[in-house]
Amino acid sequence: MIKKQRQSIILNFLKGKKIVAIETLSNELKIPLTTLRRDLAELEELKKIVKLHGGVEYKEPAFIYEDFFEKKIKDNVKEKETIAKEAIKKIKKNDSIFIDSGSNGYFVAKNLKADLNLQIVTNSIYNILELVKNGHDNVYLLGGKFTNVTGAILGFEALEALKNYNFDIAFLGVNAVDENGNIYTTSPEHAQVKIQVIKNSRESYGLADSSKLDRKSFYKFADKESIKLI
Repeated sequence: MIKKQRQSIILNFLKGKKIVAIETLSNELKIPLTTLRRDLAELEELKKIVKLHGGVEYKEPAFIYEDFFEKKIKDNVKEKETIAKEAIKKIKKNDSIFIDSGSNGYFVAKNLKADLNLQIVTNSIYNILELVKNGHDNVYLLGGKFTNVTGAILGFEALEALKNYNFDIAFLGVNAVDENGNIYTTSPEHAQVKIQVIKNSRESYGLADSSKLDRKSFYKFADKESIKLI
């Protein structure tokens, strides 16, 4: 059984229960204690459980608020690098692509080499700096209202500009994905940009590391039927 499946089984078992002894968890789920302890340590780091003396307790999903970009790019770096590499595999030569603001989009821009003759649109000042550094020529930055917390360009001007573009692939930032597959961001302004991009894209991918799963945020902009998750 792969780790993600195993951890999902652990969380489902803990839901609705009070404190469960680690030995009981191991016996009930047939997971060796050494493996279980590693899984529990990871789940605690992701704030999905609370480890107590002799046992563990399920922690109700926290509501995710927007954090400063400079902090987010230091969290879960290895996982975000892996997500970026998987995203880049989806891109073909001569594609037109959109890279959204946010830390996962930033890692896509940072790892994207300039050998595919791409046309790239972004709404992030941080993405544009990485793309130019990597030698990309055909890069467009949307105009509009600058948001200091995320480095994103949002608002009426950005939405109007987006209506003129068509994309082969879009990579969208995700703040939370709940257990029903609903996908969230932190504000209607961010959501409006994402929704317009989805409308104008042949394929849309949400970039979500494990800290975003089984959580909720302020504004739903998509579900598992409308975009694929990486």
